Amino acid sequence: DLCGISGEFLVFDDGYRTWSLTYRDTIERARAFAARLHAEGIIQGQHVVVWGENRPEWIVALWGCLLRGVVLVPIDYRASTDFLQRVARIVDARAVLVGDAVPEPAGVDAPIWKLSALTSAVLPAPPPVAHTPDDVAEVIFTSGATSEPKGVVLTHRNILANVIPIEREIGKYKKYARPFLPIRFLNLLPLSHMFGQAMASFVPSLLGGVVVFNRTFAPEEIVT
Repeated sequence: DLCGISGEFLVFDDGYRTWSLTYRDTIERARAFAARLHAEGIIQGQHVVVWGENRPEWIVALWGCLLRGVVLVPIDYRASTDFLQRVARIVDARAVLVGDAVPEPAGVDAPIWKLSALTSAVLPAPPPVAHTPDDVAEVIFTSGATSEPKGVVLTHRNILANVIPIEREIGKYKKYARPFLPIRFLNLLPLSHMFGQAMASFVPSLLGGVVVFNRTFAPEEIVT
């Protein structure tokens, strides 16, 4: 139970200050976002696009969508507005969440929500959603440089097929990690890709680890 893990989970250096969310903070915000999806009439199987830099609220949005069975469609924050528009049109996006490092999206026929505004504001709890392993969890798109973007459909079963073997192996050696806990992960991989998500959300939580997001890729700033 992730609620039982104490301490920090997500840390973010935005260039001006460093702040963090605990495991409990993250879960509460994810539940609040799930309640907002319900309140906005976004239902299981519909799509929400995320276009933004790595930051704790990105993980909040991911977990909130998973809770409601809403399909997350991640887009690299370095992608063009034209690419965003095309993907949003293809999936019939019900909302687009944007970060602070992307331009204001234009020409998107869906509500625009700021990632930085996702909080743990209390909303009425939505009714439970039944999940199956073959429900779609995410759709990840190729660049579509020479044609329309093509989406790779990932189910819950697909994601778990990668996570469960890692969980089994970690379980064998977890006791040896105790002197080094909490293990901290500096995540520079884009969350718009599954490996980046795995190393920012699924794998660290198996160890009660801490994930650090940095605003820059400059080596001299990362080491400080």
